[in-house]
Amino acid sequence: MGDCEKRSVLLVAGFGVDAETARATFAESSVSATVLTTLTDVFDRLTTEVYHCLVLPEHVDGQAGVDIARGVTKLFPDLPVVLVGVDPATVPDELGVTALDVTTVRDPSVEAAVRAALDSSAPSVAGREPSPMETLLLSLFNEMPDHLYAKDEAARHVMMGRGFNQPTDRIGLTDLEVGELVDEHSKAAYRDEMAVLDGETDRIEVEEFLGLSAEYVLTKKVPWYDADDTIQGLVGLTQDITTRKTRERDLRRQHERMVKVALLAAHKFRNELQIAHGRLELLDCDAEELDHIEASLARISAVVDTVVSLSTQETEIADQEPVWLSRLSREVWDTLAESQAQLRIESDARLVADQESAGLLMQFLFQNALEHVGPSVTVTVGATPDGFFVADDGPGVDVEPPERVFDAGYTTVEGNTGFGLYIARTVAENHGWEIELSEAADGGIRFDIVNVELHE
Repeated sequence: MGDCEKRSVLLVAGFGVDAETARATFAESSVSATVLTTLTDVFDRLTTEVYHCLVLPEHVDGQAGVDIARGVTKLFPDLPVVLVGVDPATVPDELGVTALDVTTVRDPSVEAAVRAALDSSAPSVAGREPSPMETLLLSLFNEMPDHLYAKDEAARHVMMGRGFNQPTDRIGLTDLEVGELVDEHSKAAYRDEMAVLDGETDRIEVEEFLGLSAEYVLTKKVPWYDADDTIQGLVGLTQDITTRKTRERDLRRQHERMVKVALLAAHKFRNELQIAHGRLELLDCDAEELDHIEASLARISAVVDTVVSLSTQETEIADQEPVWLSRLSREVWDTLAESQAQLRIESDARLVADQESAGLLMQFLFQNALEHVGPSVTVTVGATPDGFFVADDGPGVDVEPPERVFDAGYTTVEGNTGFGLYIARTVAENHGWEIELSEAADGGIRFDIVNVELHE
């Protein structure tokens, strides 16, 4: 076996044989064997210690050995890998591994395959001492509190940090094959990644509401270049931004209260101004004095208009970018709703919008449901082929024509300003969108926002 007395094998147990028995099997062949019973440390060992061959079972820790081999060979392309308990016909030839359809690592064919691999292969990256750069990158993956990962040219995970997940529980899988991800989100993530891998973009950045251990996340993805400056995969970083979103929610609540106060005051001032103008027309006095009073009322009216304008200045459209409907909805909902009210996301899509002003639109649509239906309302949000909808389970609209609800100052709720739906329609129009009013499936109000650009 040549110099294989100096060679070492990393074996991941899972063959129905205990670790000591597996280790002894290779010791008899003068091969130094290290046995792991889980996958957690496999990449750490291959990076920081010297190994000349890797032996994997059909399954371990719920992961297929073929998938693990795919991730390993991407990072250690010259490392021989032997799969035990795997039908060779099910392993792609381009993977370049040896598959043996036997049930135990003690089968003589396993030892023979390892011997052949050690005799025929030159030492791989895993077969020498690691460089400082390699240990630095391993530390980055292991110690960063965020989720750091690398994927190959087919968007399959090849390495994962310890931030959110076990460092091996997605190896060899694309996001399309990860069950815990929402279908729309996994498909969108895969499309984004293929855009990076195909060189269509050099950076992906998107915020999402996942509802998992980290509710709100910010994901960034960039190309992974080889020594020839060719894209061979991508590197991604997903950060938990729930704390930041909580602070933003508190600020949004404070801003919303200020807007309410300003609009309510403006509404009351306008009512009083109408009364004053009406009384002024009945006065029989010096025309010059009337002119002074009219000028004074005009100045007050201008101040009121300024207050309304300043209170709703977020309706001005800034740069538009993709934003998940679910994330935008949940983010706004959390600033408004009491515990009795419920938000239901029926379906999801990415909208191209100015997030601040679109959030203001959602805010007033949600407020309309909470104020007109009550604190136990259920609001449903969903995507449509040309936009999205917001519907409630209340009594519906009892006004003719129904579009009057969009008129400035119109309200049926005591103390309400009547500006909410007016502002919502203004925001929509500024985007080039339209709001259509109809009856919801539960008999309540349904607002359809149409002519919305969707990011595919």
